[in-house]
Amino acid sequence: MSKKIDDVPAEEGAAAENYDIEYTLPKGVVVTRPNLGRPTVMSVRLSADEHAWPQRAAQKANLPVSTLIRIWALDRLRDENEGSESSVAERLRRLEQAVFQRSV
Repeated sequence: MSKKIDDVPAEEGAAAENYDIEYTLPKGVVVTRPNLGRPTVMSVRLSADEHAWPQRAAQKANLPVSTLIRIWALDRLRDENEGSESSVAERLRRLEQAVFQRSV
């Protein structure tokens, strides 16, 4: 019986998922697969200048760019879903204003 080409990706994927690391990892190293729960990928095209903004922000926050963009996008979508029209910057401004008014 010959293999069908359609069966090869599934077999290779299963083999990769069940692959055992042949060497011992250094103490304290934990292998995780954090993105297994996020199977959908969205692609966004940015100019070089546009790409530099989140790149710098991610570096400053010590996060991967994709994580930072996911946080931003989900935060904005959550606000819109909950009917909140204020941005994170606007909420921070109001919070600072309230805190400084109390401390005066």
